[in-house]
Amino acid sequence: MKRILVALALLLIPAAALAQVPPYDYPLTIGTSPSQVLFGPNNARRRLVFFNPNATAIVAVCPALSRVNSAPIVCAVNGAGSITILPYASFTVDGVGQNGALPSAWNAIASAPGSALSILEFE
Repeated sequence: MKRILVALALLLIPAAALAQVPPYDYPLTIGTSPSQVLFGPNNARRRLVFFNPNATAIVAVCPALSRVNSAPIVCAVNGAGSITILPYASFTVDGVGQNGALPSAWNAIASAPGSALSILEFE
């Protein structure tokens, strides 16, 4: 009986992990036109890790607005203001400044339709 209770207790431990805690994981599918992948403002966001799990597709990410003049940034693979991520590569963006926040929304685009993109968001 004691073994059964111990076994049940061990089975219940992973159930508590079902509620997502930071870092938040966003597995996404993106296409060949820019789309918003993270919404803002989020003043709790401190670090983002973008990972391109594709074998051939190239992915680009960019903040939705410029920090300098709040002008929209057009996300494009190898485009101005965009961060190009090669296959099986990742890119980390850390917050800067007094509170280290990354509050802006982020956009993404891929060189092939139906491409995957994984994002880890740290608070």
